[in-house]
Amino acid sequence: MLSESRTNVPEAKGELQTQEVQKFPIWEVFTKKKESAVHLHAGSLSAPDSDLAQCFAREHYGQDQPCVNMWVTKRDFLTADSGENEFYELFVQWGAGLRYEHVGEVEACNGVEARDKCKELFCADKKYFTIWSCPNSGITKIDGSTDMIWRETTDQAYRLASGYSKVVRKKWEALRASKAVDDYQSEDLKDTY
Repeated sequence: MLSESRTNVPEAKGELQTQEVQKFPIWEVFTKKKESAVHLHAGSLSAPDSDLAQCFAREHYGQDQPCVNMWVTKRDFLTADSGENEFYELFVQWGAGLRYEHVGEVEACNGVEARDKCKELFCADKKYFTIWSCPNSGITKIDGSTDMIWRETTDQAYRLASGYSKVVRKKWEALRASKAVDDYQSEDLKDTY
């Protein structure tokens, strides 16, 4: 039986529309887990603008595991053929289904030239699946030591399996110590099930 508040909801007519959200651009996030590592593609997100994309990236990709650096860019920048003369960051997907990996930077007139230079300089005779090139002007670079939100202001142990297990262990110890467990064992119900 539904609660009164659920029965008073007007009946929905048709599908819920999310056209506004569907029009949000897709942003790609690259994280660097430690100083000696390279930036790896962490995933994608939808956001209406760069500021919210950065906030979403910090919250979603920068909190579960420590990052020393994070880059956020529109997907359109990574696949665009046009552009201006500037430096381009290059990302290579070495095989289907693998994560994009930052391989370096080149100066180029547009995205096509940047990808061609990537093939020459970084891929050479190696097999690769796809190359993304992004103008430096299109990437927001977030410094993990100064620009990650909530990194050191709150305890994030609950996000880790080890933090969760401590909480669960305490609850089980409390339950085991309670009289309810003794009653359960005295009634011998455990043998029935």
